[in-house]
Amino acid sequence: MKRMIHILHKRSNRLLAIVMILLTCFSCDLALQKDHDYHPETLDPHVDMTAWEYLNTRTDIFSSLIEALEFTGLDGYYKQNDHLYTFLAPTNTAMKTYMNNAAPGVTELEELNEAQQADLVKTLKYHIVDGEYSSYGQLPVEPIFVITLLSGKEGGLMTMLVRKNPWQADADKIIINDTGSNGNSPMRSAVSSNIIPTNGVVHVFNNYCYYLP
Repeated sequence: MKRMIHILHKRSNRLLAIVMILLTCFSCDLALQKDHDYHPETLDPHVDMTAWEYLNTRTDIFSSLIEALEFTGLDGYYKQNDHLYTFLAPTNTAMKTYMNNAAPGVTELEELNEAQQADLVKTLKYHIVDGEYSSYGQLPVEPIFVITLLSGKEGGLMTMLVRKNPWQADADKIIINDTGSNGNSPMRSAVSSNIIPTNGVVHVFNNYCYYLP
């Protein structure tokens, strides 16, 4: 008899605890979480300025390019608004590599000899492509030949494409001279791309591009 009373007492305590928990929950005036509609947003790649003005917002990585463009007089292509170009913008790292290869020991552009100055002009022209080529519909996944400011005889041949395969390490990258698509030209992959100023599109590279037959 005592055992039965103990069991009933234990069960009643358990039931009382459950009731108290339920009363506490119902007594709290908690507002239910509301559902919010998800509105996906795509970052706008457009910048309301010329390519030249854009370079000057990032002098931390483009100061050498800016100096070289002014030295050679090619800055006008970046400043104008009458024609669309694709600007392959070499960073300070890329420009330093170029100078070490093309003019070893030279630290100032004014020290370049005539042949070295001519080569710098050609290199910078090679990095300006006629027309607008970005990932937004203009470039296919297979390499196409584009027209740079250099003629083919001067070594202006170039191919471009955009990687779309998500399994590739450089997916969504702008590729210049994909391996085997343009002689022995080294492949270059943009580190930043599809920056759209008022006069074309800018792709950023940490190594300079050149044609090699």
